[in-house]
Amino acid sequence: MKKLITLMLAAALLAVPAATAAPTKGKPSGPKPCHGKAKVMVVLKGTLANQPVAGDTSLQLTVLHTNRWGRGYKQASQPVTINVAGNTRFVKNGQPTTIDQLTLNDTLVVKGKLSRCDLRDANPASMPALTAKMVVDQGPSS
Repeated sequence: MKKLITLMLAAALLAVPAATAAPTKGKPSGPKPCHGKAKVMVVLKGTLANQPVAGDTSLQLTVLHTNRWGRGYKQASQPVTINVAGNTRFVKNGQPTTIDQLTLNDTLVVKGKLSRCDLRDANPASMPALTAKMVVDQGPSS
């Protein structure tokens, strides 16, 4: 009888932690699903690798520095093609300018927004197309 009572007490002591543990609430394990809603700012700094003319819809940039979100563009084969749209702002010497005023080998800072999910799933060989929101010409590279 003593053994039976001891076994029942031991079983009761082991059952208490299991009964008081927090439920998992049905959360899936593994990587979080990506819904593509979060947009992040990609900032690339480098030198202009082509001489764009009026009406061009893209420019070539040799990427030298990036922020966290642009790392894949720096690792990609150079130069990288950056798309421009009608609403892309161009700035040179603190003044608004146009794409045809950019000069070969000028230092540019390119800013654009992309989905965090697109960047997370990309590899340097197949980075998503970046459309510039703003291009700042910082003058000739030194």
